Amino acid sequence: MIAHAFRGPHNLYRRYQALLESTVTAAGLALVVTLALQSVPVYPYNWVIVIALAIAALGIRWPLVAYIIAVSVMLYPIYTINLYLAVLFLAIGTLGHRLFVHYLGATVLVLATPALAEYHLHWLVPILGGLWWGTSGAWIGALAALWGKVLGGMAGMNLDWLVMAGQTPDVGAIILRFQDANSLDTLLLLIEPFATTSSIILYNLLQVLGWAAAGGLVGALSKRKWVKYRTPWSVLVITAGGGLIMFATHLGLPYWLPEAVAAETISAMNDPTGPLFSLLTVIIVGTAVYSVRESLDLPVAPKKSMWAPRRWHKGDSTDQPQFISFFKRARAKVGERPRGLAEGQVSGEAAPARRPVRVPYSELPEWEPPKDESDLIMLEID
Repeated sequence: MIAHAFRGPHNLYRRYQALLESTVTAAGLALVVTLALQSVPVYPYNWVIVIALAIAALGIRWPLVAYIIAVSVMLYPIYTINLYLAVLFLAIGTLGHRLFVHYLGATVLVLATPALAEYHLHWLVPILGGLWWGTSGAWIGALAALWGKVLGGMAGMNLDWLVMAGQTPDVGAIILRFQDANSLDTLLLLIEPFATTSSIILYNLLQVLGWAAAGGLVGALSKRKWVKYRTPWSVLVITAGGGLIMFATHLGLPYWLPEAVAAETISAMNDPTGPLFSLLTVIIVGTAVYSVRESLDLPVAPKKSMWAPRRWHKGDSTDQPQFISFFKRARAKVGERPRGLAEGQVSGEAAPARRPVRVPYSELPEWEPPKDESDLIMLEID
C-alpha cells in the first residue's frame, strides 16, 4: 500500500534522478557561497542574491562553470583580508579543481562543516560521507576535521572540536590577525595553532584520524550485502558504530593526553549534552537518509489503484478474498477422492504407510556396448 501511495513521487525521482541530485548539489554550493559572502560583506546584497542564483542554475548543467564562478567570487573578499591568503586560496582551488568538481557534493559537505558545527551537526559529515561515497568517507572525514580546525585557528579559537562545537569562527578576529601579515607571517599564523607543543600536534592529529576512522568504517560497512538486505536496522548499527568512534575520539582523548587539554576543554567535558546530541543526530539522520535513498533506488511499483476492491465470484475459489478462503472448507467434486486420502480409504481413517517396492535384478535390462564405437575411449587399467 505504501509503495502504491508514493508511486508518483518515486516515479518522478527515478525518471529525473540525475537532475534532482545535481540540483541539490548546486543549491548546496550556492548556499555555502552565500553564507561566506554574508560574513564578509564586500558585495551589495542584491549582487549576492544574483550570484547565488547563477551558481545554483549553472551548477545543475555545468558544475565546472559554477565552481569557477564560486572560486572567482570568493577571491575578492579573501583579498580584502590578506593578499597571501587569496593567493593560497586560488592555488588550492586551481590545482584541485578536477577532484573538487568530480566530488562536488562531498566538497560542499566539507565546506559546510564549520556552519554545521554551530548547531552540533558536524558529526554528520564523515557519517554521510561514508554512506554516500563508501570508503572515500575516510578522506571526507579527515578533510572536514582539518578544514574546521584551520578556520578555527585563523580566528584564534581553541582547535579542540569539543570546544569549537556550538561556535562559529569570528570573521572580525580573522581580519584582525591577518590584515597586516606578510607571506611568512601568514604561513606561521596558519601553522602555529597546530604546533604549539608536541602533545597538541598529537592531539589534533588523533582527532583528524578519529574522523577519518568513523567515515571509513561506515563507508566500508555500507557496501556489504547484509547491510542492504537488513535495512534499516543494519544502517542503525553502522551509524551507531561511526557515532561511537566520534564520541570516543572527542571524550576519550582528553583523558589520554591531559597535558594537551585546555581549561575550555575541561569545562566542555563537564557538560556532555553536545556530544550526546550529536551522537543521537548521527544515528537518526544517517539511518533515515540512507533508508530513504535505498527505498528510492528500488523499482517503481506497477500502476494499480490502491483503493480498487478485489473482484471475486461465487464458486471461484481463486478469486475469493483471503479471509474467506481461509475459513472455508474445500469441497470435493462428485466421483473425486478428497485430497490426502488413499484409494479405498474412508474419511477419518488413518492413511496406510507406504513401503518401497523392491525390483528384482532379473527385470533390469542388461547393459550392451554401443554398436558405433568411434567416439568410445577405451582405458586399460592394470
